[in-house]
Amino acid sequence: MPFRRIGLIGIVLATLVLVAVFARWGTRWTVPQALAATAGYTLRTSWTGADARGGPLQGPIGIAVAPSGDVYVTDAVLRVVQFSPDGRVRREWGHEGQGRGEFSNPVGIAVGPNGTVYVSDYEQDRIQTFSPTGEFLMEFGTSGSGPGQFRSPAGLAVDRDGSIYVADFYNHRVQKLTANGAFVQAIGRAGRLGLGALHYPTGVALTREREILVADAYNYQVQWFDASGDAIRQVGYHLFWLWPRPLSSTAGFAVPTDAGASPNGVIHVADSANHRVVMLSARGAYVADWRIPDANPDIYSPEHVAISPDGSTVYATDLAANRVLVLNVRMPDDGR
Repeated sequence: MPFRRIGLIGIVLATLVLVAVFARWGTRWTVPQALAATAGYTLRTSWTGADARGGPLQGPIGIAVAPSGDVYVTDAVLRVVQFSPDGRVRREWGHEGQGRGEFSNPVGIAVGPNGTVYVSDYEQDRIQTFSPTGEFLMEFGTSGSGPGQFRSPAGLAVDRDGSIYVADFYNHRVQKLTANGAFVQAIGRAGRLGLGALHYPTGVALTREREILVADAYNYQVQWFDASGDAIRQVGYHLFWLWPRPLSSTAGFAVPTDAGASPNGVIHVADSANHRVVMLSARGAYVADWRIPDANPDIYSPEHVAISPDGSTVYATDLAANRVLVLNVRMPDDGR
């Protein structure tokens, strides 16, 4: 009988030690708090694209803002819809198919400094480029895991030099390519633990410091890489890899599917499973958030975010409600 009691006590003590160890490990990835009481978001309006020739938006996913201020959106109608800064539909292009200007599942979209529009096709493993008004220019990419190949390319970004960054979803990496689609380097590695480990990345962006910002969706975190592709920072939280903490201000994320950087350095994150947009400082400290008031709990949304050239507006695709949310941004005093 005493031996049984000792054994039971040993099991209890071992369990407590394991809980303490894992709790301590998890808290390394909490999001620090920034002092920015005046910062936040307010909903200005939403766009449904009701005046689009092919009908209103259905399942919008990708979104990008051009230097002109025009907003480009991909949706489940298998097209790109171009909006003016005040929400009027300028034009749309694309339809189902595998030819030039045709799509199977357009997900990511980005606009280069010269106005060129880049669209990733999640099903066709290719990227197509278009003029600002939708004329097909070129395409690149094939299916696979080699350099310049993709397995479901998702989010896109283009830097000031025209280099292209692709969140290569099933290859668990980001690829950097030249403006013509030639492979430059792979960024990140497949994994669940440690700096640089990516697990189904869905979004990528560039910061004002030319750092590479990755929405590492199913590691429940956002990661920063320097211009050379070396991992330098991560924020977020998960325990046992399978249990993301519900996001309060400083606890972490639940499937962050995209992130973008404002001109002043502030970061905006689409925290899709928590149905909100989160503002972080340039160093990754929590600043503020805004939750979709009528969110569908069964659909991850918002999916992607884009920021106006002056940083005063965040656009977020609300996949569940078939709309683009337009948020006014109240910036913190600085982006540090």
